[in-house]
Amino acid sequence: MGAGHAGLGRAERRPGGRRCRRRIQIGWLYEDHAEAKDIDVSAVSDIQFELKGDALPLDHAWLLYQALLTLAPWLGEEAGLGIHPIQGADTGGGEMILNRRAKLVIRYPAARLPDLEKLSGQSFKVNHHTLTLGKSKVKALTQHTPLYAHTVCTGSEDEQTFTRDILRELDAMDITTRFICGRPQKFFDGEKIATGYSLMLHGLPIEHAIRVQQQGLGLHRKLGCGIFIPHKSITAVGAIDAV
Repeated sequence: MGAGHAGLGRAERRPGGRRCRRRIQIGWLYEDHAEAKDIDVSAVSDIQFELKGDALPLDHAWLLYQALLTLAPWLGEEAGLGIHPIQGADTGGGEMILNRRAKLVIRYPAARLPDLEKLSGQSFKVNHHTLTLGKSKVKALTQHTPLYAHTVCTGSEDEQTFTRDILRELDAMDITTRFICGRPQKFFDGEKIATGYSLMLHGLPIEHAIRVQQQGLGLHRKLGCGIFIPHKSITAVGAIDAV
């Protein structure tokens, strides 16, 4: 069964009063003891750098990418590479504070590991903030679901069109899943303020979970979009269209 089978149910009210449609993506569940077969799990991994610095702009993805290009110009040529969103505490003034556990995580094809390891110890600036990359550690992609992406961008601004975009892309990838569309996210893409949505994928067979992590969904992988990580709870997405 492909990913293109979807249904629309009754309208529901989100927290805050905004009405939404209940979207149901037909899929099938995996068993916890299942293992990925016929797929090279090690072809794509995450490298995690300790990140030393005080703060970053909340909307930092484009600025961070441009800063990293000064250290490693080849990043722009690597289509399969993604830069995870950096986590921090919102100060309320358009910036976020980085704590001691802050990390820069890059999803990369295996052949680029030697190049990425050379970044340890290097410093760069994002606006007026100086950041330094510390020790690195490689982490394999998860073999568990559900999977969550903070932002997926397809180029469509309204949620209904975005949902259709996701259905088409999942179908083209032959991915079987149920999904939950969450809050809209705004970010600067280098030219304009773009719109994306948080997205939860659940009910994925393990092989499909690995594939969607390796390939991602939508646009702007180097701006942190379409990069999926494991998530513990479907309801933890926030204000969501629940399956």
